[in-house]
Amino acid sequence: MKKKVLLLLLLLFVLSAVIFALPRLIRRHAVPGVLTADSRELAAETMKESSFSSETVRRETESEKESEEESEEPVGPGYPGSGTSGGIEPEETEYDPGEPVEREKQPTSIIFASDMHYMSPSLTDYGKAFQELADDGDGKVECYMTQIWQAFADEVIALKPDALVLSGDLTLNGEWMNHEEFAARLGALKDAGITVLVIPGNHDINNPYATSYFGDEQSFIESVTAREFREIYGPFGYDGAVSYAPDSLSYLYMLNETTWMLMLDTCIYDPVNEVGGRISEDTLEWLELCLQSAYFQGITVIPAGHHNLQELSRVFVEECVIRNYDEVTGVLERYLTPLYFSGHLHVQRILKHRKEPGTPDSTYGIWEIVSNSLIIPPCQYGYLTCNVDGSFSYQTRNVDVSGWAAAHGETNGDLLDFEAFSEAYLRRIIKQQTYKKIDGLPEEISEELADFYAELYRNYCAGGRVNYSEKKKEPGYKLWDRFMNPSMQFRQVEGMMKDGMEENNYAEIPNPIYLNRE
Repeated sequence: MKKKVLLLLLLLFVLSAVIFALPRLIRRHAVPGVLTADSRELAAETMKESSFSSETVRRETESEKESEEESEEPVGPGYPGSGTSGGIEPEETEYDPGEPVEREKQPTSIIFASDMHYMSPSLTDYGKAFQELADDGDGKVECYMTQIWQAFADEVIALKPDALVLSGDLTLNGEWMNHEEFAARLGALKDAGITVLVIPGNHDINNPYATSYFGDEQSFIESVTAREFREIYGPFGYDGAVSYAPDSLSYLYMLNETTWMLMLDTCIYDPVNEVGGRISEDTLEWLELCLQSAYFQGITVIPAGHHNLQELSRVFVEECVIRNYDEVTGVLERYLTPLYFSGHLHVQRILKHRKEPGTPDSTYGIWEIVSNSLIIPPCQYGYLTCNVDGSFSYQTRNVDVSGWAAAHGETNGDLLDFEAFSEAYLRRIIKQQTYKKIDGLPEEISEELADFYAELYRNYCAGGRVNYSEKKKEPGYKLWDRFMNPSMQFRQVEGMMKDGMEENNYAEIPNPIYLNRE
């Protein structure tokens, strides 16, 4: 009889462990509503239905929090939403997702471009008002925007990437007509079999400066709302997404079984449009759920946003970096995100994040790649190759406008020798602006200062490499040092030279799981 009682007690103990302990163990190592590593071979349809419905993710997350608040014991140290025990508030610890899953990757190619600032020819007669816009700009070749785009589109179709990613500022200033016309041009790419993924930039939504240019007049015209942006660009990422952020135009897109694109809306446009950017708390929580799901399955996630994750420019320092960049970076690096793509700066930059100066290359840190504006010479875009071993190769390419013009029977000399025309155009615009800021110097000295600045700026936009010590020996720099030091313009000269000391057009990025982690 005693043996039977002991056996019954043992069975009850095992049953209790199954009922109470096992669910806690599962919850400690899996995120509600997403797949675990053991499920990574499920078909894409199953993943879409069971894992990436934003409503399901949010509902289950809220119910989990409620159940954890009612629980008398913590879920586990460092796990999001863990409770307290014994009335003692534990110290907050960062959630540790554990060791990453090693998995062979499917080879993937992605083209990145940014800041197209598309302008329909129907919104201008290229007269005085338009010319003033160009002269006050940063070198964007708006007068040949449509030709640059068509040459670029033809190259994309020829290269046949797995995706074309456009990281914001799709239009000049958010004009409704520009959005409609640009979306039609993207439709031609889609019809050619190219997957196109877009997100908004700070120019694109609720922009009070949406404008047309005719004669001497600038006229304010209709912009688009966030809802209208989503509707216009539905076929270019949104309609095919597997998950959406609860309070922004961010979404998750599955390129293939081992590569996902995390398209992040970093813009502020409600209630009014702002230049700067941030990622809201709710979107950040959604972002982490996406990263957790991928991490447990050994899937590579590549995020892209309009605003920058790091301070990448000594020249352009205001309203460029995501305002809560430190929090965003912490979440991305927690799951060993390899790289982040952005735009906004209108210069080509590449920078690896290091927690402290002098951190060795063998230590993990997220890489950021900033694409120059597609319509600022030399009209660049980026080509990324995701390799089988989880490493990446990146390089920039220049749009061959001249080759496109010749192939299509163009007779315009500017287009047939676009490289020479566009470089001269950029130098002229920047030289004029620089010359106006130099007061009280002889004309010949002002000319030389402006020439030096314009050449340096052209190189800066293109991400060209600079030998700082050799550059300081040039006559132009010596004149800047002699006549303009100190001044804001001289600080910009120094900034462009120092930023150019690193490689900004090419990168080999290793798989983060093989690097040291602090």
